Amino acid sequence: MSQQSLERLRAWLTTQGLDAFLVTQPQNRTYLSGWRNDDTENVGMLLIGQQQQILFTNNLYREIAEKEAVGWQVIIPEAREYAAAIVETAKANGWKKIGFEASAMTVAEFEKLFIKAGESVMFQAFEESYVAQLRLVKRDDELALLRRAIAITDETFAHICRWLEPGMTEKEVQFEITRYMIELGADGTAFDTIVASGPHGSMPHAHAGQRQIQPGEMVTIDMGARYQGYCADMTRTICLGEPAEARMTEIYDIVLKAMKTCEAGLHAGMTGKEADALARNVLEAAGLGEYYVHSTGHGVGLQIHEGPSLSQHSPEEEVLPVGAVVTVEPGAYIPGWSGARIEDCVLLTEQGCEVLTQSPTKLVIER
Repeated sequence: MSQQSLERLRAWLTTQGLDAFLVTQPQNRTYLSGWRNDDTENVGMLLIGQQQQILFTNNLYREIAEKEAVGWQVIIPEAREYAAAIVETAKANGWKKIGFEASAMTVAEFEKLFIKAGESVMFQAFEESYVAQLRLVKRDDELALLRRAIAITDETFAHICRWLEPGMTEKEVQFEITRYMIELGADGTAFDTIVASGPHGSMPHAHAGQRQIQPGEMVTIDMGARYQGYCADMTRTICLGEPAEARMTEIYDIVLKAMKTCEAGLHAGMTGKEADALARNVLEAAGLGEYYVHSTGHGVGLQIHEGPSLSQHSPEEEVLPVGAVVTVEPGAYIPGWSGARIEDCVLLTEQGCEVLTQSPTKLVIER
């Protein structure tokens, strides 16, 4: 838990005329309380006032919440009736206006609050949670965890490059990545690893299957370790032995140029749209613009996809902050043929960016 983050949230409450704020989004809950948890079995909510910091959960999580959420009052409502406990707490503290995360609360949950509160407490919806804004800039302790997650990912990729042989299936590679990351101390993978070989490479989010990897074809591997809750994200496209056709090297080199150009020009203070253009312009100039079907990057942290966004659709007024960790991941996906994507995690600074991912970016893996 960061007391500084809580103080900033409380200052925001004052500017918004709120007495308290209700946090239901799982990673926001973890960020503020220090309690790492999944959003399963109606696990709980946070309620933060100017002096109060209350964690509502159920008996399944009482012990771990009391251990990890240092400084929080842990309340276990009967029969998991969170709405009743929240309204009772509000009345006990004289709170009349409570903000909540609209995008992280179901209609059913809100209706329970609305009915229990009656006219005694007003709940104000915020589509964009202020906690998500706090999470954009990583604290030193968060950066240390992200660096370890990225290092585990790099070490795992090096292992895969030594271990992988033609004839292995995409599923076998996916399983080995998970196994090795856990062996290195990861919680597990940050997301379902993508292993897309040959023609499957034209699908950016292909599912690993039983297809056997062949020599001379492109294989896109999108992988990331999760370490103490924090996520790494890296993609490399490789080929076991010499490429079967010259077009593979040509496409790969253009995608690599797009990534390197973006990293060279990327810095805090520019907009996400400007950042996206650094990579997109290279692909468009090479005639690959129609095959670049996603944005250039996104933030990483407690979630594999979080703010800020490096996208052609990013709002003009939103600039990238110093201290954000984002991906740079241009790609080209040609239906009926194959594709390539190359991705690093970088830390934004005023002068540029620090490339955190250290895995090599060579296409050919000798066999």
